[in-house]
Amino acid sequence: MLRQRSISAIGIVLFAAIPAFLGGVVFAIAMLVIALVSLHELISSYRSAGFAPFRRTAFIAGAAIILIGAIEPLKAIPWLIIALLVATLVVPMVRSSLEGALTDWSLSFAGIIYVTLPLTFAIGLRGFAGNSSQHWVNTVAGWFDSSGKGLALVGIVFAVTWFNDTAAYLAGRSFGKSKLVPTISPGKTRVGAAAGLIAGALTGMLAAWIFGLPVNIALAAMIGFLLAIAGQLGDLAESLIKRSLGVKDMGTLIPGHGGMLDRIDALLFTFPITYALAELFTRIGWM
Repeated sequence: MLRQRSISAIGIVLFAAIPAFLGGVVFAIAMLVIALVSLHELISSYRSAGFAPFRRTAFIAGAAIILIGAIEPLKAIPWLIIALLVATLVVPMVRSSLEGALTDWSLSFAGIIYVTLPLTFAIGLRGFAGNSSQHWVNTVAGWFDSSGKGLALVGIVFAVTWFNDTAAYLAGRSFGKSKLVPTISPGKTRVGAAAGLIAGALTGMLAAWIFGLPVNIALAAMIGFLLAIAGQLGDLAESLIKRSLGVKDMGTLIPGHGGMLDRIDALLFTFPITYALAELFTRIGWM
């Protein structure tokens, strides 16, 4: 089992890292694939719990959000949400029965937003204008005509998210006794959560130096700490959904790890937070 998880983990890292380095269209396509697979898993979980969300509408709307985000990151999102709202409202209107229609519409709309909007922020983050302070990052980004600062920001997101999760798991398993939120995720402990936050701050400092993000060490630690909080909230959010639906994993795509959505749950929170922080710190001259 451990060997299977390790092999799968290597595959996950390569699948995420290679498009992140390439940026541009390749990264956008990777986000599109991840979004559609994750939406499929979420809708299948809804259906296994007895709901009837709008599968086709969800796929079309989810793909549209990602594609528009790739063409004009974030600027078209408010209008797209309005269109999505209208589109998902039309589906229950043409049903022969309105039984459960409100619930199914709510689940469909919320699911599309939950999965796809954060991945649109990921595309916007990878295209974030500016250079890294590390020559190698700018060189790699230059090979593919992409942003050095965008590559640095995405690199920090991946590093902090994964090390936060790993530290929380190992510390919680070894030393954790007091449960963090037992009604949502019985396996998570307070010790694990604290270890994850510490690991997040340390990883933020190290990753900021490795990837050349132009911030001072204190700000890098704060970014890592905030991302660790966001990652843990993202993990708990998906656990809440799974508990409510009565499923253990969202899918079986990745041996030893569950589904795609089980692997990106924290990233769905850390990508938007990082984009917001990058915008804020750039505007006030801290980055």
